[in-house]
Amino acid sequence: MKVLKYPVIPLTFFVAAGIFAAYLIRPCFKAALLFSAVSMLSLLAAYVISKKQLLQKPWFTLAALLFAFCIGLSAFTLAYPPNSPDHYTKMLNEQEIPVIKGYISERLKPNDYNEKYYFKIQSVDKKLATGKLLVTLPKDSLRNIYNAGDVLYIAAIPQPVYASMNPYQFRYAGYMEKQGVFHQVKLKDNFIQSGQIRNFDYYVGTLRNTLTEKLEQQHYSAQVTNVLKALLLGQRQDIDNELNQNYIDAGVIHILAISGLHIGILFYILNLLLKPLRYFRNQGKLLRLLAMLTVLWSFAIIAGLSASVVRAVVMFSFVSIGQYINRNTNTFNSLAVSMLVLLLAKPSFLFDAGFQLSYAAVFAIVWMQPLYSRIKPSKYKAVNYFTQLVAVSIVAQLGVLPLSLYYFNQFPLLFPLANIVVIPLSTVLLIVGIAVIILGFISIDASTLLGKALGFITEVMNSFIEWVASFSTFTIKDIPFNLLLMVCMYTLILCSVLWMFKKSYKRTVALLAAVLVFQISYTVIKLDADNLDETVIFHNWEHSLIAKKSGKSITFFSTDSLAASNRNAKGYTKGSFTDSINMKPLGNLLWHNGKRILILDSTGVYTGNMRADLLLLTQSPKINLERTLDSLKPAVVIADATNYKSYVSRWQVTCQKRKIPFHATAEKGSYTIR
Repeated sequence: MKVLKYPVIPLTFFVAAGIFAAYLIRPCFKAALLFSAVSMLSLLAAYVISKKQLLQKPWFTLAALLFAFCIGLSAFTLAYPPNSPDHYTKMLNEQEIPVIKGYISERLKPNDYNEKYYFKIQSVDKKLATGKLLVTLPKDSLRNIYNAGDVLYIAAIPQPVYASMNPYQFRYAGYMEKQGVFHQVKLKDNFIQSGQIRNFDYYVGTLRNTLTEKLEQQHYSAQVTNVLKALLLGQRQDIDNELNQNYIDAGVIHILAISGLHIGILFYILNLLLKPLRYFRNQGKLLRLLAMLTVLWSFAIIAGLSASVVRAVVMFSFVSIGQYINRNTNTFNSLAVSMLVLLLAKPSFLFDAGFQLSYAAVFAIVWMQPLYSRIKPSKYKAVNYFTQLVAVSIVAQLGVLPLSLYYFNQFPLLFPLANIVVIPLSTVLLIVGIAVIILGFISIDASTLLGKALGFITEVMNSFIEWVASFSTFTIKDIPFNLLLMVCMYTLILCSVLWMFKKSYKRTVALLAAVLVFQISYTVIKLDADNLDETVIFHNWEHSLIAKKSGKSITFFSTDSLAASNRNAKGYTKGSFTDSINMKPLGNLLWHNGKRILILDSTGVYTGNMRADLLLLTQSPKINLERTLDSLKPAVVIADATNYKSYVSRWQVTCQKRKIPFHATAEKGSYTIR
């Protein structure tokens, strides 16, 4: 493969492999350091030996790749927060409530009930400490939103971040762990605010708030303002769910996440504006480079240093440096070097979905450029421009397709139509939006005049996206897809593109083999799912929910007539690769492979001479559990999420006294019977 002739690319790949291995095995720092030292000595020895050989052996290459792998291993181990001797987890005591001092570093997207923030710890009980918490605060119209730099004193024992409580759910705890967050704290009456700390986060937040105020001076609707905040400042927290879903369904959600598209536009604009400086010889070229890097990194800081924007800025920074030294840097090298720098600086970027999607899209665009650049159906430049726009959109979508199916389980069929309109509009919005913000500091009248055009274009774009998203039949949702299928699909895409570059016998065989492997993988996964026979009692707050999986169908039992649209039910249906769904009302008795499951609801009614293998308590029945246990003699007692916490605690104590296993879904998650 032509790409692999650049040494930095395989080195970057092995660094990434080392980071992934460290994430899986979690070596101690001394072990990682020892591996790195041994690999470095091996590299030096291989280098000395290779200098003395006329015919080169592969030992130096293998030693270099091993060294890169160990560097990735050490980078993750060194950056892993709990490995720090000052990490807050080493200072917690479950018997005592600590006083934690720290500051708000970033506001996250809130949910319907709570505001969410990242909280950087400075001390625990006046002892120097490091680490990061997720803090949640109930929404209150009388309480202000906290800003970066606000110092808080919190008296609370940090609790583990909520794990997924039902099968095939998004692993939120795993996601937060990859962000360096292991615990959360609910703020209510257990904290006080005490001033501000003026650090990097504070100044970035203050600058972002100042720029946000310039947008809010235009008096746009909340929807327009929030889209512009996302497009220009990388702030997506306040976008309402309906609008966000419209962008997802139209296949243009990347517009709301500052990435290579936005930085590429900014880079192009800067190139035009700073072009005259090239004529001032070395001083002008140096000034141009410094101006480019300053503006690009300032924009990255304002946008919150997200993985996608940092990746793009790092890559274009290397392109700028290459232009300064009169060397046209190879794009693959720029991508690989930017990835290498980012992974060494922050190894957790490897697990960021935005980071993965961004690199996959850019790599696909660059790699397949010789294929789609030949498409010129007309003699008119405008027609060819839009044709190329559609081609680039399709290629980028192809590059991220397996990842999109794995993470989001849906595929928008109208994405070429949406992109052909939205990409030019977003380009105009970015240019005009930056001008409006700058004019806000110079001339309010000029800013207001231009701002009217900005608001109109944004409304047009939102309306168009809403129209595209309204064709819901063209958005395929809830596609069952797992990690193995993702790997197989990428292999299939790789072999297909290589075959299009050169239609040789070997590549044809490889392509057919990739197709066969993908088909076999899907067939095996589907057969395994079809042979699964289980009953699942879900952790579901509003209504009791039970699923009986038998062969190729699932039957949901619930008191809710709309339970099939419940996210837990949809997640289970999708994850179990099942198409046939039935709904039945929840009664008081279910059977699974000869096991009798008795359900006691709020009425607490059951037949006195009945026996139960499993007893499910739901909707807080007012019963004497000891008498019930004597009567029913269940092997296991289960309490779902519809019960009062006080009831669950009392039942648990009773079961412990009787030495009967007790399972509370609020504590242990769903219960599966096989």
